[in-house]
Amino acid sequence: QAVIAIENVRLFNELEERLEQQTATSDILRVISKSQTDVQPVFETICANARKLCDASWSVFYTYDGEMLHYAATNDMSHVAVEATRHAFPRKPDLGSALGRAILTGSVAYIKDVLEDKDYNLEELARVAMYRSTASVPVLRGDIVIGAISVSSTEPDRFSDRQLGMLQTFADQAVIAIQNTRLFNELQSRTQELARSVEQLRSLSEVGQAVNSTLDLQEVLSTIVKNAVELSGADSGVVFEADEEIDSFQLRATYRMPPQLVDIIRVRPLRGGEGATGRAAELRQPVQIPELKQAPDYYSGSLQRLSEVAGLRSLLAVPLVREGRVLGSLAVARKIPGEFAPEIVNLLQTFAAQSTLAIQNARLFREIAEKSRELEIASQHKSQFLANMSHELRTPLNAILGYTELISDGIYGEMPEKMGEIMERVQSSGRNLLGLINDVLDLSKIEAGQLELAINDYSFHDIVHSVVSSVESLAAEKQLKLSTNLPTDLPVGKGDERRIAQVLMNLVGNAIKFTDAGEVVIDVAEADQNFIVSVRDTGPGVPEEQKETIFEEFQQVDSSSTRKKGGTGLGLAISRRIVELHGGEIWLEATSGNGSTFTFSVPVNAMIREVAA
Repeated sequence: QAVIAIENVRLFNELEERLEQQTATSDILRVISKSQTDVQPVFETICANARKLCDASWSVFYTYDGEMLHYAATNDMSHVAVEATRHAFPRKPDLGSALGRAILTGSVAYIKDVLEDKDYNLEELARVAMYRSTASVPVLRGDIVIGAISVSSTEPDRFSDRQLGMLQTFADQAVIAIQNTRLFNELQSRTQELARSVEQLRSLSEVGQAVNSTLDLQEVLSTIVKNAVELSGADSGVVFEADEEIDSFQLRATYRMPPQLVDIIRVRPLRGGEGATGRAAELRQPVQIPELKQAPDYYSGSLQRLSEVAGLRSLLAVPLVREGRVLGSLAVARKIPGEFAPEIVNLLQTFAAQSTLAIQNARLFREIAEKSRELEIASQHKSQFLANMSHELRTPLNAILGYTELISDGIYGEMPEKMGEIMERVQSSGRNLLGLINDVLDLSKIEAGQLELAINDYSFHDIVHSVVSSVESLAAEKQLKLSTNLPTDLPVGKGDERRIAQVLMNLVGNAIKFTDAGEVVIDVAEADQNFIVSVRDTGPGVPEEQKETIFEEFQQVDSSSTRKKGGTGLGLAISRRIVELHGGEIWLEATSGNGSTFTFSVPVNAMIREVAA
């Protein structure tokens, strides 16, 4: 019966110990599940259960970073002992303590009596905490030691193998907690990093769109500085543009900048070399001021005081450099002291590159606009000069032609036969010269916007008859067949009859001039409320590469100095402008060696249209 009673008590004690161990394990796992982001509650729970199940005076949890041991948590240790422990750590592990031996060997270390261990070197801590026996179990992640659990007792040789085995179980649970927290923190860090990357890409996309979609420098720079401030975690930002003529930096855009600071910078721009902005421009690299209060040499007294009033403490300036030239600076400021992280500096350099591109685009646009204005003025002066010169030349030329005609008619007496031939040549050359002057005058009027149409009713039959009457003698001289195709039911048109006749005369005259054999045909038709007029010839045609330029000023199929045909190359250009003023169009169908067909269309009821010069 005594044996049975003793066995029952032993079994009951074992059962009770196992229940306590399972309860402790369950308690630790519960804390682990609730503390995924903070291991401190887990360390404290492990210490409490370790002290209780090992019947220790107290327990301590330490972490190890690969070099130093750090005190992390304790249970039931006196205040004096806690302070002594805090004072002794962090420290490098050595073989002079159970803790150090567990860390260095990666196995359980147990000192039954610290007073009898000649290698023990924490005598002062043992004396203050008044412990005699101590044991440590390493916390292992694989083969790497990341911490240790220690229990101590005021009695020597206090801990059994079974109790040290329980400590090992707690150490394994500590690894789970530490690993969970590490993985969770890594996941959270990567999630935050991904979110930052997405935000940076969004901002860069917004800035890139602003740079590419508008030439409004103020809008682009405002977008850049806004995104730079928000992504860098700064409180305010500013963009300056360099003014090389007066060696200063002009304020161009701000974001959340204190108004009083903006006002004084606008009134007194930063000088070259002044402040972080000027220093960054001189060095061609980012400049930081971790503490504005400790940098009096950077700014004048007024700017320094205003920065203090605004609460600004630190500043980062990045130069805007393109092809060796400093175009300005991008700066952000914070209300807390300290240096900006390297990734923030890199980010601002990216925004600085965008700012540089925007400023360069704006400067180029201003230069182009200025050159365009200068060219426009020069073109107006040229057109006015040509108009004046044409008018001045035409007046005496008309007089010359008038007098030669009178002389030819014998008003001033009978002329010798040879003199009559010379006077006829003079008249012919004068008329050609007058035609050229009229062409130049027409072109100059068109370019100056001074050519006006006289809109009246007209008949295409009359226009074609007038043109044919004027050129049939030229066609007869070259033995060319000149024919027309006109429907009898053509409607009455509304437009400038004289100018439309001028266009047709120019096309027919060119066809006769450039055709040496064959025929010239004039076709007129009406379709969709438009007159369609074609002049077809059997001449040499027009090369494919010249079909697009033939209607431009001073362009001819043969523009060499040895060309056989005369002319200024203005006739087709003037004809195109006259047709476009009527609201029509003119085009060419031709291939080299197969003749040409020039066609133009004008509305039956034309209205005056504006034509681009």
